[in-house]
Amino acid sequence: MKVPENVATFITKSFDRLPSEVLSALVVLSCFGASADISLIEVLEREIKQPLIAPLEAAVADSVLGKKDGKFFFMHDKLQETAYSMMKPEERCLHHNLYGQALAFVVVREKDDRYLLTAATQINFGGPQAVIDDNQALSVANLNLDAGKKAMSTSDFFSAHRYFNHGISYLRSGHWNKQYDVSLELFNLAAACALMNAEHERLKMLTGEVIRHAKCFEDKFRAICISITLLLWSSKLPEAMQQISLTLSSLGEELPVAVTQSAIHYQLDHTKALLAGLSDETLLSYPAMSISSKIMAMELFSKQFINYTFTGDCNAMPIIPLKMVQTSLTYGMSPLSGVGFALFGNYLALAKGEVEEGYRYVKFALSLMKRMPSIAHDSEIMYYSAHTRLRVEPLQSAIEHYIVAQRGAMASGAVRFAFGCAFVYDNCSFWVGKKLDLVVNSMKETMKQMIFYKNLVMLGLLRPIYRLSLRLTGQSDVHQRDDLTNIFGETYKEGEGIFSKLPMVMLTECFAKFYEGLIFREVDKARDSIQQYLSIQSLTMVNMSNSGDFFRIL
Repeated sequence: MKVPENVATFITKSFDRLPSEVLSALVVLSCFGASADISLIEVLEREIKQPLIAPLEAAVADSVLGKKDGKFFFMHDKLQETAYSMMKPEERCLHHNLYGQALAFVVVREKDDRYLLTAATQINFGGPQAVIDDNQALSVANLNLDAGKKAMSTSDFFSAHRYFNHGISYLRSGHWNKQYDVSLELFNLAAACALMNAEHERLKMLTGEVIRHAKCFEDKFRAICISITLLLWSSKLPEAMQQISLTLSSLGEELPVAVTQSAIHYQLDHTKALLAGLSDETLLSYPAMSISSKIMAMELFSKQFINYTFTGDCNAMPIIPLKMVQTSLTYGMSPLSGVGFALFGNYLALAKGEVEEGYRYVKFALSLMKRMPSIAHDSEIMYYSAHTRLRVEPLQSAIEHYIVAQRGAMASGAVRFAFGCAFVYDNCSFWVGKKLDLVVNSMKETMKQMIFYKNLVMLGLLRPIYRLSLRLTGQSDVHQRDDLTNIFGETYKEGEGIFSKLPMVMLTECFAKFYEGLIFREVDKARDSIQQYLSIQSLTMVNMSNSGDFFRIL
């Protein structure tokens, strides 16, 4: 239908000729936006005992509404705004609350969550001021908790965060004492979504609340882990490592401050002795890990491995997979046991040269992942497992494993592993000879996401190869030195801050410049870069040759 230029006149005439029953139905429809499913309106009509379908059909006949694909919709946005404005401003919250409560009752009564998100959204439009008492406020908080979980299950972390935040807003004074369980879950899940959505100030407030009010260490653990991840993303690795060490100590676990080669050899021999004679089938039949302190320790071991990677502490890195495998064999398997076995397989194949045995444990890690699937950790297992697969399987096809892992990581909210997968994929795509224009476009998209999430660590690793790719395609031979701001508001230029502190970032920069110098016959650049590379390597213990294949790809 063509809307006349004088929309106000058209709307006035359209509404003046409508019966009051039709106007009332249009008001209800306007609360749901520009359109609503007819099936939803039918349910609402039954629950609030107000005629809706017939009056709305009359509005269709008068060309105020349209009807298509199972929906009623306003023929113009001004029509919806006018219908909505027929309610007094102070009464709108009551209308939204009424319709949301009616749909929420259907969700609970029929155990059908089709209208869960709509119910929560309507009640949230009404806001806490429309809630009649403490019992209803608690019910709405739980409804938002369920709605947020449903949104998370579809990887919609922005909507999930809104639902969790709304749920928190309905908690009354003293909720940490009176509604402890729902408070803890709402705050933890809101913090997880805030991390995913790069809303870091909100994250710090949420985790701080949990740590202050949690009744036991187990209840604080999720907030502690999120805080550690925040430190890692911001390149505050010493603080992250210290926090992990302190938390491990409170769990009765210790990692050695200084790791000697003799200690690694002893632990490796001990691990191999524990595994001797155990088939994959036997390992897969191990019971599940049930001691909470060991489950938490496994997660911290995994996080510390990442810290060791970026600080270049190659001597300490092998102790992590050895500890994780030993813990799994002693206390049972957990979803993170797959991470431990994948890292152990990488160590054997890429550092010790035991490729066949290492490949076996990498494949076992994937089998264990299928037996004990975990949305939180599956992408981590796929990411680490792909490292040895690069050595054994054809490179051009093996790098595609990182894309599979990257998609799984983004879907689960494991952003750091999504970036790890994207970085390795882009890097390997460059070295295996994929078309450079495709590589550059992929890198641009990856870096855009890294900047959005303020993940300067991974960004610092990718930028050198990106600049080299640009120059090889003739797009630029002088890169712009962008200022970058990390999670804590600190601004760095390349050559400063994170870029001058992390060995892996510095070595990647030097290697890219060395290769660039060779390609473009810039001998002085190549010589200076390799000398700087060797100097950093000798000072930091990072080895990016021979057994360093294990560490280079991490």
